[in-house]
Amino acid sequence: MMADSGDTIGIIITHGTLAEQLKETVNLVLGRVDDLFPVSSGDLSDSDIVEEIKRIITGSGGRRVVMFVDYCGGSCFNNCFRAVKGLENVVIISGVNLPVLLDFATKREIMDFDEMIDHLVKRGRESISCDRI
Repeated sequence: MMADSGDTIGIIITHGTLAEQLKETVNLVLGRVDDLFPVSSGDLSDSDIVEEIKRIITGSGGRRVVMFVDYCGGSCFNNCFRAVKGLENVVIISGVNLPVLLDFATKREIMDFDEMIDHLVKRGRESISCDRI
C-alpha cells in the first residue's frame, strides 16, 4: 500500500460552532492533530466563509484538501463549492462525524489518497447504527 495522503489537509465546515467542537474532540482523543482546520458559520457571512476556506487552501502550499461538511446542500456545502471552483485535488465529503475525522487523522499517513477517500465515506456510513433493546 503506497501512502500518499500525508500531504493532505482537512477542513471541517459546519453551521454554528460544530467544526470547532469536532476539532477539539479529535484533539482530545488523539492529541493535537495538525492540518485539520475548523470553519464554522457562526456569525460569518457566506463570503467570509468562502474567503476563510480559500485562505486555508492557499496557505497549505498546494497540498490535497479534504473538506468535511455537515449537511449536503446546505449553505456551508454550497460555500465549499464556491471556494474551490476551478481547483484540483479537492474532495468534499458531507455528513461529517467524529469517526470519519478520527480515521482521517490516523489513516492519511498510511493510505493511498483515493483509498483513504473511499474508506472515509464507508466509515461514515458504517458509523451510523440503530440498536433497539
